[in-house]
Amino acid sequence: MDLTNIIKMLTGNNLIGEISKKFNIDSSKIIAVIKAAIPKFLSAMQKNASTAAGASALSQALNNHAGQALGLNIEDGMKILGKVFGGNLSSVISGLSSQTSTTNDQVSNILASIAPNLLSILGKNHGSAGSNIGNVLGSLLGGGSGSSSASGAGKILGGLFGKLIKK
Repeated sequence: MDLTNIIKMLTGNNLIGEISKKFNIDSSKIIAVIKAAIPKFLSAMQKNASTAAGASALSQALNNHAGQALGLNIEDGMKILGKVFGGNLSSVISGLSSQTSTTNDQVSNILASIAPNLLSILGKNHGSAGSNIGNVLGSLLGGGSGSSSASGAGKILGGLFGKLIKK
């Protein structure tokens, strides 16, 4: 799985229509925000996975969301955004708003809508790759298993992030 597949999974289903209907946002704006947001999510996950506690929390989040059906769960999405982006969330929202010609509220609603779905998609791969966060991220890269250490998980996320940005 790569960035293109992740974006297709997030945009190639009813989720875009659900977000559009619930928040009255044009689907082209939703797709633009999703495309711009995925690298930011992965970058933040990379930073979080650079510590043992962060890697463990990410692994647990992926396990918790694996197998969830794609759909709107705004409350869970807001919690995820807080954990992934922490104190940088408002800056991320503002940056995406400027980048995609959307309002901060629209970006916030879109991010909260896609966050659980992104974890579900990544969690399915996590489950199939084993319990090691490095394995799931290695499988996303098309490579072998990664290190079980936090720094190994961070390096794999870094490699994934680098590949995604180039596409």
